[in-house]
Amino acid sequence: MLFIDTKTNKINHCGFYFGLEEYLIKDYDYNSDIFLLWSVAPSVMIGRHQITNLEIDNDFVKDNNIHIVRRNSGGGAVYTDPGCLQFSFITSNKSHSNIFRGQVNNIVNAVNKLGINAEFTGRNDILANGKKFSGNAEYIYKNRMVMHGTILFNTDFANLVGSLTPDKSKLSSHAISSVKARVTNIGELLDMEIDEFYDYMVSQIATSKIDYETLDIPKINEYSKKFYTDEWNYGKNPKYKISNKIKFDAGNISVNVHIKNELVKDIKINGDFFSLKKIIDFENAFIGVKYNYESFLEVLKVIRVRKYIYKLQTSEFLELFFGKKKKQRISKPDYLKIDMKNLNKETKKIRDLLKQHNLYSVCQEANCPNQLECFSNKTATFMILGNHCTRNCNFCDVSNAKPLKVDPNEPMNILKAVEVMDLSHLVITSVTRDDLKDYGSNQFVKCIEIVQKARPKTTIEVLIPDFMGDYESIKRVVDAEPDVINHNVETIERLYPGFRDRATYQRSLDLLKVAKELNPNILTKSGIMVGIGETIEEVLALMDDLRSVGCDIITIGQYLRPSMKHAEVKEYVSLETFDLYKKKGIEKGFRYTASGPLVRSSYQALKQFEGD
Repeated sequence: MLFIDTKTNKINHCGFYFGLEEYLIKDYDYNSDIFLLWSVAPSVMIGRHQITNLEIDNDFVKDNNIHIVRRNSGGGAVYTDPGCLQFSFITSNKSHSNIFRGQVNNIVNAVNKLGINAEFTGRNDILANGKKFSGNAEYIYKNRMVMHGTILFNTDFANLVGSLTPDKSKLSSHAISSVKARVTNIGELLDMEIDEFYDYMVSQIATSKIDYETLDIPKINEYSKKFYTDEWNYGKNPKYKISNKIKFDAGNISVNVHIKNELVKDIKINGDFFSLKKIIDFENAFIGVKYNYESFLEVLKVIRVRKYIYKLQTSEFLELFFGKKKKQRISKPDYLKIDMKNLNKETKKIRDLLKQHNLYSVCQEANCPNQLECFSNKTATFMILGNHCTRNCNFCDVSNAKPLKVDPNEPMNILKAVEVMDLSHLVITSVTRDDLKDYGSNQFVKCIEIVQKARPKTTIEVLIPDFMGDYESIKRVVDAEPDVINHNVETIERLYPGFRDRATYQRSLDLLKVAKELNPNILTKSGIMVGIGETIEEVLALMDDLRSVGCDIITIGQYLRPSMKHAEVKEYVSLETFDLYKKKGIEKGFRYTASGPLVRSSYQALKQFEGD
């Protein structure tokens, strides 16, 4: 770490040091990180995006000869004086995963060695024994970054409180006591003077040193000029038709907008936030845009908020203009309200049986509302290959976790359950196992073969994953000759991105096509969920796609959100629409169409197989 020694510098204005920083980041040729440590006359340093007159008490700063200087960096207004030290790090390491910690840890570690419990916390603060003694800010130029901050050593709290808030009552001892409850002078915790502390910090952080007078002083002075001007330090206070200010985790942010003919003519974003790119580029993206929620959202799909305002969320940015968007919750129709508690009581015997044989029934894992009806009709669906899936679809409640080992006893346990339940129709499905070379197809085959041999009258349906489109895996299952091969396309092609994980609509269609071509005598089947944003026309087109690959059976049911972290329900589809889908399914030539709110992939599977 190269230390540039400015201790002999006689200019005690922030403008000189900000000019020095600008020179070092723009013009100085260096191979290592640079460290500065400096002190100035009483000053308030305003953040790059703040409105100066809203952050200071103008009368107080004039009466007390306090300089006002705007930084190049974001963040909030900061008071400093000869009882403070300012530090700067200039680096080519622009890591934004943790924007300050990398360089600021130099300060934290040095202070810790003095026996003080210092830690970096929040957006940009360093605490000592739980109280703040340092805040930090940054700015970027091309491939370099400046990170700078203040160390409160023995600062004047009366000036700090008086300059930063326009309320005169803050000058009372109560106000200063309040500040002291949250902020500390680190000098109060140490048995050393500020000059000793300065020398100690340099010894801990610097690995080499040069004198600032060896640099291009005229160039530094040129960069410093703007920091002495009212135009830069105060600027013009925006006067717009629409103004709002909200405090977020990202900082206090205000917006001002001028609108004409419903279009944005000018926009200004201010606050104590940190920006990773030029905020003016972000502001310009909204010029000429219609002033409404939907139009702003379209802009934000192209230009990301967090790239310009560190840690601010898209929803928070939109809230500044249009308020919190109220989610309109759609009511669940009565025909979808099932008494699952009573249903689980009725199926306790089955649940105990499954537990005894280490089996997973999709009927109960997914809280299927039709399980009692299916069990009474001697139909059940079992899930093999564990209950941890290698994919993470946005609609499915099966856990995405490290896959379980393949259980060699699983096929025999399936047979035991078939015999105890005296099943007429068995459905076997699985989690997706992309981790296995055969994608789990061999386990399907073993289950099919053992049941076929012991229970030849029990019909067998397999609901298989897409096997990543692997032909050999598909052929392996077809050659085992189950009675039905089911593979769900789940939804229309347009909604696949973000809904189905690592799946494609065409791959699913191709699987059904290959299965039918390999053995035309095996019935093929697929299912979809509705109510997630599809149109009737898109569902009818999907039905045509399924018929084009010879699919015999289709199931259509209402999507129900497993939890708040899953995809939301966009619509509760009407009974009339489900009736329409059933009618169209018959017209399009499906052997069986199951269409209704509570229909699931294996609903009335035996009836589907029998064409009833």
